Amino acid sequence: MTRILFLTFAILSLLVAPRALAGDPFTVGGINVDATAATAIEAQTKAIQGGQLRAANALINRMTLESERAANPLPALTPEMVGRMIRALEVGQERRSANRYLGEITVAFNPSQVQQFLKDNQLTLVSSQARERLVLVRESGLRGGGTLQTALSDPRLSYALTPLTAASAADAANLSATPSVSELENLAAKYSLNQILIVDARGSATSANITDVSVDTGNRQSFTISGAAGADDLADRLVARLEADWKQASSVGTGQMVTTPVSVLYQSHTDWITLQEAINTSAQIKGARLDALSKDGALMTISYGGDIDRLATELRFKGVRVQQDPKLGLVFTRS
Repeated sequence: MTRILFLTFAILSLLVAPRALAGDPFTVGGINVDATAATAIEAQTKAIQGGQLRAANALINRMTLESERAANPLPALTPEMVGRMIRALEVGQERRSANRYLGEITVAFNPSQVQQFLKDNQLTLVSSQARERLVLVRESGLRGGGTLQTALSDPRLSYALTPLTAASAADAANLSATPSVSELENLAAKYSLNQILIVDARGSATSANITDVSVDTGNRQSFTISGAAGADDLADRLVARLEADWKQASSVGTGQMVTTPVSVLYQSHTDWITLQEAINTSAQIKGARLDALSKDGALMTISYGGDIDRLATELRFKGVRVQQDPKLGLVFTRS
């Protein structure tokens, strides 16, 4: 049973209910903790502090570029440094004895504190999330960590910069060997997601062939994950690959900022809300001003870094099509 702890300065502090953490990229879940000490309280403190440090390192790896970390190595994290960045903690699956404590923690970090820490250490924060992917798992079973279907159904993957939601095993099993466009469209409609990830691990305990399909735009890419120790490791490697690609596509370059008008066209209020969210959460767009609004379109002025191709790539993964129109100029529409 999950237990919510109100933490002291010496341990940790919980400020929000667990349900509020879902989908937040500043949250790290599934951190197993285990420690022994002279007393149960000392073991608990030691275990949770150690888990916090691991969660902080995982968050930093998630939200920064590997090339920048190599060029600007971070100082060793301390409990005091990490404690200042934490805003909430959820503890579950607790077990304890007279001198041992085991559990699983989910840690939510304060965005402004994380951003300041990375800025102080000359690292760029990448917190913009790609749109959610529907994962279809084909497997014959993996050793050393349960099934891949189970691993890719873990709620902690919703916190990734490239969040994943696993389709049911039945839906994945019913998919034909070479899925047609209509098959993928039907599944996308069923789950209300337009990005589908087909993970084929049949016949292998250590690797999988991946096909990443945008149902609405028709774009697809294929790659292979290999060398995994089991299902959990394979899932982690898959997320790491997707996040690395996403960060490379969405991180703002050092080039000059560009300010330009853009026409945002939509067919419904829902479309407008979706487009607004994509613009407001874009890592490329550093400023957006609404200049005019009508029932089927808006005129905005945006400022973005990098180049237009990089911006278009990021927004495509958020379900937005970027086009140049001879009369309207730059146009954003839903994919």
